[in-house]
Amino acid sequence: MPSLDLSTSTLFAGLIFSTLGGVAWIYGKKTQAARPMMVGAALVGAPFVLDGVPLWGVGAVLTLLIFWP
Repeated sequence: MPSLDLSTSTLFAGLIFSTLGGVAWIYGKKTQAARPMMVGAALVGAPFVLDGVPLWGVGAVLTLLIFWP
């Protein structure tokens, strides 16, 4: 559970990964592709359960999974 660390880094990471997740989810819904939808949902939800360095790491890995063939 996050310690409610509202640092600039955590807020910025949450904004970036939530936006990327929303775009991935919309793309997956339009193309009927399950993987972008699932990864997008995970990206949107990650800032709610992670903060700081783990958020950056998980967000980066999930973002790479969107584009992985």
